[in-house]
Amino acid sequence: MPKPENMQRVKNTAQGILVGALIFMIFILAFAGHLHIPSWLKIAGRMHPMFLHFPIVLLLLSFLSLWIPFHEAVVWKWFEGVRLIAALSAVITAIMGLLLSVEEERSGSVLQWHKWSGVAVALSATVFYVFDSYFVTRRSVGKIFTVLGSVLIFATGHWGADLTHGENYLLAPISADKKVPVEQAVIFDDVIKPVLNQKCVSCHGEASVKGGLLLDNIKGILKGGKTGPLFIPGKPELSLLIRRIHLPEQDKKHMPPRLKPQLAEDEATLLYAWVRSGALLDKKLTTLPIEDSFRIVASRFLGAEEADFSQTLYGFKPADAKTIKSLNNNYRVVEPLNAGSPALAVRFYGRTMYSSKALEDVLTVKQQVTELNLARMPVKDGDLKLISELPNLARLNLNYSDISDKGIGQLSSLKNLQSIALAGTSVTNTSLKNILSLPKLTSVFIWDTRIDSTQVSTMRTMFPRLRIETGFMNDGRDTIALSPPLIATASGFFDTSMRVKIKHPFKGAAIRYTIDGSVPDSVKGELYKDPIRLTKNATVIARAFKDGWFGSRASQSEYIKKGLKPDSIELITPPDPTYRTAKSSLLTDLSLGPLEFRNEEWLGYHKNDAGYYLYFNNAVTVRSVLFHLLQNTGAHIFPPVKLDIWVGMEKGQLKPIGSLTPRMPKKNEDPLQVTEELEFAPQQVKAIRILVRRLNVLPSWHKEKGKPAWVFLSEIVVN
Repeated sequence: MPKPENMQRVKNTAQGILVGALIFMIFILAFAGHLHIPSWLKIAGRMHPMFLHFPIVLLLLSFLSLWIPFHEAVVWKWFEGVRLIAALSAVITAIMGLLLSVEEERSGSVLQWHKWSGVAVALSATVFYVFDSYFVTRRSVGKIFTVLGSVLIFATGHWGADLTHGENYLLAPISADKKVPVEQAVIFDDVIKPVLNQKCVSCHGEASVKGGLLLDNIKGILKGGKTGPLFIPGKPELSLLIRRIHLPEQDKKHMPPRLKPQLAEDEATLLYAWVRSGALLDKKLTTLPIEDSFRIVASRFLGAEEADFSQTLYGFKPADAKTIKSLNNNYRVVEPLNAGSPALAVRFYGRTMYSSKALEDVLTVKQQVTELNLARMPVKDGDLKLISELPNLARLNLNYSDISDKGIGQLSSLKNLQSIALAGTSVTNTSLKNILSLPKLTSVFIWDTRIDSTQVSTMRTMFPRLRIETGFMNDGRDTIALSPPLIATASGFFDTSMRVKIKHPFKGAAIRYTIDGSVPDSVKGELYKDPIRLTKNATVIARAFKDGWFGSRASQSEYIKKGLKPDSIELITPPDPTYRTAKSSLLTDLSLGPLEFRNEEWLGYHKNDAGYYLYFNNAVTVRSVLFHLLQNTGAHIFPPVKLDIWVGMEKGQLKPIGSLTPRMPKKNEDPLQVTEELEFAPQQVKAIRILVRRLNVLPSWHKEKGKPAWVFLSEIVVN
């Protein structure tokens, strides 16, 4: 049994902490708008949702003491201790909540009600403890106090639930939004707003406005938040709303936050289709064309019966699912334009992997293809004949491809073509006229071409129904950046020598290049005149310059001389499970991994360093080892901090031959392929050991600082 003096000492200490906590709580209330919360206090604030259950239980238990008919002094002493702990925990919980509100920079009526009612609960708990003897001797007054206190606790919890789970969370099961018939549905109020109410308004509603963004009314939707407009009508890929909901769930900017209820797939599809369709607000859904993608998705979302899309919208049936699946690979994506639609969108990736055969394969579903994206692919004039065989093609993207005037006329058979993008190509005014009279064509994109403003004006007069987008045409009053030059020779391997061609669509644009991996400027670097002849490994980086324009971004391609192929490769450490299907042989398969790393062209390591043995059956003479690596700081992929190499005739008798220390990227550097080569005096070898040491801790400027980086390898070349 604790001694009375020890019990009194504990009680006095707890009372002192209670007084100090009350002063600290009042201090936060008074100066909340001027406080900078240190990291360790932020952790305390984030414990608020976990800690708040303690004072609730203790307070209700202490309230109950006034309703139980007993008179033993020991019991009253016990309840006195409960009331002290309840008051102390209530004040600490209120402080945690205040710290959390300061960190999250929220505003809103519900937040204010929750904050002040939480403070009121803390003060009530303190009053109930301090005036304990008064309430015991006047039980009728005490009982009224406990009833009011219980109501206050309930109200505080209700407003807190609204903040964390959405407005009216408690009564939501009996007052859920009811879907209206499609014929009566207004786009924002009846289709979009219910989704936002369920998944977004808990942080971005009148009750709690985070980031200055209000999503429960049209005015707030149009205004956007602190980071800018919420969307760009017709351009979902550039819209903040769409980008945030498609970020990885672990990303801090992903919306909704990871611990909140997430958007269902059909809800995310609905928002994407809404922005793409123009993000209309107060119009009825049925005012949109029947073939509009948002109307299709929204109708299904509202519970309308499945439409016969094959006949109603397009006049053709869906393609066989197995056929669509067989066409998909790492470099070509074939997928329905919208959920349930027979129309297909086709996108190509990886310039080095493109071929006419890959395009020809798409003809197996030619009736269903309505969108084709070949931007930055080496599409030739001959490929346009294949494209002309897609009878229902509506949207075609050929930006920065290799087409010319010779082939563009072959597209004149595309009677259903509505939009064509030809930016950065060498088409001219003369050839373009061959397709501008297509019956359904409404949009043409021709920035960064040889067509000048006078010719554009003429075309707009001849075809007034067309929207001809030219981007920016420099009239000398403003200065903007040129588009990057096009390195026409694909990255890859060569035997003894090769020639690299570079071009730019702008007349008079000067191209400067380097072959050592450094970035050229308007002075540094060779002026490109003729194809570059290479006889050894090279990283060609090129930029375009022109008077009155800012220099372009850099274009980069890797060219590697074929080396000695090992007879076998042994993995010392396995790659991350995500990349275990990739075979070790890809390190010497003469195929450079592209910037798009989510395929089987890379070996990725995350939790351990990469290690390999390369074996040759017969002794070979080697002078260098080259590594093809990836840098993508946004995806946590960094070059290794060190590359160590050992060589020798036997696995157990290898000697170190040298090390490489790659340059670490800085903040906001673009993704790029990296080559690192170690050269040394000629050595006779039958075995090579390689250790690739990854970056253990991401730098302080990185959003995931402190976590381990990834390291990616595509090729190891021995010469």
